Amino acid sequence: MARAVVTADIRIYDAAYAVFMLYGYHGTTLQQIASKAGVNKSAIHYYYRSKEKLYKIVVRLMTELILSTTFNFSSDRERIAEATWFLYTELYNNQILFELTLKELYSEDWERKEKELNIWLVSSKIPISDALQSSDGNLLNQYYDHKK
Repeated sequence: MARAVVTADIRIYDAAYAVFMLYGYHGTTLQQIASKAGVNKSAIHYYYRSKEKLYKIVVRLMTELILSTTFNFSSDRERIAEATWFLYTELYNNQILFELTLKELYSEDWERKEKELNIWLVSSKIPISDALQSSDGNLLNQYYDHKK
């Protein structure tokens, strides 16, 4: 049986996904990604050019995962929990970059994506408009208050 070869760019992406999911943008370093991928930092720069570009790829994946019509909530509980954690922590810890990244990724249909994310967050009891416009840094407090 032939063994599938996992290329360096895929290992870097997989590592970036895992590290960003755990630590968010500000808590992630290129060294953490490189170590997890088994490459040196120059390989990250070669394939992706920057931490910001890797972050953008992860944000796009999470947005598509959250908004996917084929996403099975009952069988993908771990991925939904991971997506929820990522979304809330990024909105709380990294609101400006997260919002700018979404606007850059979806410049043509930002309002539609915002509405779709709002619907998804409303089901979690937090509207995205409140989260993105919150200036007091209490998004997680709002989230926990709604869950009580």
